[in-house]
Amino acid sequence: MPNELEKRIAKIESELVALRGQVAAASAEAQRASKRYFASCPGCRKSFDLLVNHYSIGLFDNLVYVRCPHCRKTMPVVDQGDGDIALVPG
Repeated sequence: MPNELEKRIAKIESELVALRGQVAAASAEAQRASKRYFASCPGCRKSFDLLVNHYSIGLFDNLVYVRCPHCRKTMPVVDQGDGDIALVPG
């Protein structure tokens, strides 16, 4: 009976290690995905939500503009090609 319990404990421990790895990977992916919608202003260096603070889509230059809610600086958002976006300091 004690040998049976030791085997069960070892199996549970190995499953726990695997679950910790999965949770760490999911957490890293969630952080990476959330960074896509948050940026730091080049002027004041404060972070803000891009989705809430966009105000204009340029019709002729096809750019989306955001305004920093802290310093009120206006800047366009550009696609970096790999699914990430960046602010163009102006």
